[in-house]
Amino acid sequence: MNPTTKKPATDKKATAPTKDGAKGAPRQYDDSPGGIYFHAGVIIGKKNVFVTGEYIETMVNALKMAEVKSDIKNLAYVIMPNHFYWLFKMSDKKNNAGEVVGEVKKQTALAIMESLKKEIKEDKPFPIIDLFKGNKCVGRSLPQKILWSFEEQAKNFDTNSRFKVWTPKTGLYRVENDEKLREKIAMIKKAPVSERWSLVSEAKNYPYLYLADELAESGDEQICLQTFLPSLSQVAAVPFKA
Repeated sequence: MNPTTKKPATDKKATAPTKDGAKGAPRQYDDSPGGIYFHAGVIIGKKNVFVTGEYIETMVNALKMAEVKSDIKNLAYVIMPNHFYWLFKMSDKKNNAGEVVGEVKKQTALAIMESLKKEIKEDKPFPIIDLFKGNKCVGRSLPQKILWSFEEQAKNFDTNSRFKVWTPKTGLYRVENDEKLREKIAMIKKAPVSERWSLVSEAKNYPYLYLADELAESGDEQICLQTFLPSLSQVAAVPFKA
C-alpha cells in the first residue's frame, strides 16, 4: 500500500481504557451496545500464579462477580497456570467491555499482591494443587521471586505503579460471526489438553474450565451467535485478527 493511501474506514482500531488509567488492548470492532467479547489475560513474565487454590479462586470469583457488578453473562472461560481466556456477553444496554475487563484485572491484581505479601509475611507458601503436582510444565517460583519480578516489570512502563501483574494489550475482541465464536470456544477447550500443558486428557475433566449451559449442551456445529443474540439479523463484517 502506498504510504499516502488512507486505510479503509472498516480498518479502524481504538484503545480500551481500563480502570487504572492505563490503555488497554487494541480493539477492532464497533462500539454498539451488547455483543460477545473475547479476552486473553496473561500474567506478566508468564509467571505461574494460578497454580494454588487461593489464586485460582481469586480469578474465578472475579469473573463471577463481573456478572453481578457489570451485568454481563459469562459464556466460557478457562484458568491456566499463567493466563486465562474469557468469553462473555455484554448487556444489551452497555458497550463498556474495556472497562469490564479492566475492572476484573485491577481487582485480581490487588488480590494477587495481597496474597503474595501474605505468603511472604507468614513464610508459608500456598501449596500447588494436586492436579498440577508432578507436571513438569507447571512449576512455581517462590512468592518473593514473583513479587520481585512484578516490581522489575513495572520499571518498563511509564506509570506510577510499583508493581505490574498483567501483561498489557493482550487482546480484547468483539466476536462478529459464528466461525469466530466457534474458534474462541475451541481455543478455550483446547487450552488444558494442549501439548504445552497436558493438564488433563479431556477438556471436560479440567475443573477450571467453564462453559455456559447453552454451549455445554451444543455440538460444535450448533454453536452460533443467535443463541445469545436472538435479535441478531446480520452482523456487519469488520476485519480483525485475534
